[in-house]
Amino acid sequence: MAGASLFALLNDIAAVLDDVAVLTKVATKKTSGMLAPSIRDVSMVIQPYQ
Repeated sequence: MAGASLFALLNDIAAVLDDVAVLTKVATKKTSGMLAPSIRDVSMVIQPYQ
């Protein structure tokens, strides 16, 4: 029974890590989507002065 309990624990840990990976991927996409317009605007302001 201890082996089954250990397997269940490892399975739960793997599920949590998988959820974290998915949420990290979503957060990265949202962050890059918010930063892209800002970086573009800054580059448009800096470019004429070069």
